[in-house]
Amino acid sequence: MNSTYYTSSTSGTPIYTSRTVRRVAVGRTDSLMSYGDRISVRVVAGYQRVMEYETRQVADMTDLTGDLRRRAKGITGLVVIYIRNHDRGWTRERRIMLYPQRRHNPAKRPEAVQVPMFFPWEL
Repeated sequence: MNSTYYTSSTSGTPIYTSRTVRRVAVGRTDSLMSYGDRISVRVVAGYQRVMEYETRQVADMTDLTGDLRRRAKGITGLVVIYIRNHDRGWTRERRIMLYPQRRHNPAKRPEAVQVPMFFPWEL
C-alpha cells in the first residue's frame, strides 16, 4: 500500500492517506534556465549601457553571475543587469554590486628557523 504518514497539527494523532507528497521547488518556476538556452545580458550603470553580450554557456543564475563578473572586470559600482532567455521567453531585471578585482597575493612564508636538536638526557 502506498500510504503516507502525517500528524494532525491540533491533536498530534497520525493520519494516513494514499496521496503522494510532491516537493515543490522554491523560487520562480517561470525563470528556469538550462545549458544551451540563448541568454542575452545587458549591463547598465548610471543610465548608460556599459556592456551587452549573448551566451549559451550557462546553466543557471550562478553560472550567469560568474560569467558576468569575469567579463566585467573593469566595471565597479551598482549596476542593473537585464537578462533575457530567448528560448523560454522570460526577461528579468536585477541589481548587483560589482567590486574591483583584487589580485591574489599569497602570504609570504617566514624564514625557516633552525632549531637545534636536543635529546631529553641533555637537559
